[in-house]
Amino acid sequence: MAQSMKVLRLFGIDVRLHYSWWFIFILLSWSLATAYFPEFYQGASTMTYWFMGLSASALLFISVLLHELSHALVARAKKIKVESITLFFFGGVAGITKEDMKPSSEFLMAIAGPLFSLLLGVIFLVINLSNGNGIISAITLYLYQLNFILAAFNLVPGFPLDGGRAFRAILYAYYKDLRKATKIAATVGRIFAAFLMIVGVIGIFSNQGGGLWFILIGGFLYFIAGASYQQVLVRQILNKIKISKLMNKKFKTLSPSIKLEAFMKSNPEEEVYIVEGKGFKGLLDLQALQTLPTTLQKVVTLEQISRPFSQIKILSPKETAYNAFRKIALQQLSALPVVEKGKVVGLISAKAIQNQLILGMSFR
Repeated sequence: MAQSMKVLRLFGIDVRLHYSWWFIFILLSWSLATAYFPEFYQGASTMTYWFMGLSASALLFISVLLHELSHALVARAKKIKVESITLFFFGGVAGITKEDMKPSSEFLMAIAGPLFSLLLGVIFLVINLSNGNGIISAITLYLYQLNFILAAFNLVPGFPLDGGRAFRAILYAYYKDLRKATKIAATVGRIFAAFLMIVGVIGIFSNQGGGLWFILIGGFLYFIAGASYQQVLVRQILNKIKISKLMNKKFKTLSPSIKLEAFMKSNPEEEVYIVEGKGFKGLLDLQALQTLPTTLQKVVTLEQISRPFSQIKILSPKETAYNAFRKIALQQLSALPVVEKGKVVGLISAKAIQNQLILGMSFR
């Protein structure tokens, strides 16, 4: 998750914000403060409108977070591990480690989000009806409408929307083929996304409000639908391959006491090295040295700039290449050590996995 940052932890689950979220938060707050609330709640000061815009945006963020958290908690109840929740440009995603789950489990997880959004909509509606025409009423009017829209929108049977995931679960139960089920659901998702973009273009040329939003949401969904199908293909290809088949057994081991300057003068050919000796075991990734000031190269040793094994998720040769793919990506490394019975037996690189993917995709 190189393009996201951790902001908090709930129920043992990391909550992360994708950097695009900040853009949409600012844009939405500005739109609410300068257009929406001045139209529906007239007579307030500019500062009041900005307070309302920021408050509504923050509460919408909480609504989306609770929507995603409901998915995660249902997954937990089904004994499925959830590593994180990431909030994106539009909506969010729960980082669930197990994709090929029982159709019934995926169906329940999928509908949990829209049902919780519906519940939040009812709560905001009740608050709205009990607060007359004040600021709270104006904010909750927006929030109950958005949560109802969020619930209805997510029930559209197109992947990767929640309705699309529920639809895929039904197809998976029928066909017993996750790839086929995902392809059908993703196709429906892309058709729906294209429809949204067409509506957006018509809206812009007919001077109707919201056209740009329809185009942005449609474009985002179109891209994610295709990427989700590709992700299933990647998982199916790599889950059939053990790390032992791809790992480099002829890796180079370096002494931790070597000075970095001397090492760099030797013109290293590899991207990643094992650093081992004097009770130390670590991973030296040359890509991570790009931000290191040249003045430090004369004084630091390889041990000082290596990642100790205790700080990284090492791999076993019996694990699948998909596990390696995920762990390398999550830790933002070029490769990971493969350890068996406490001994380093190989290195598995992102490049080796990518080459295997290219080979596997060519036969699809």
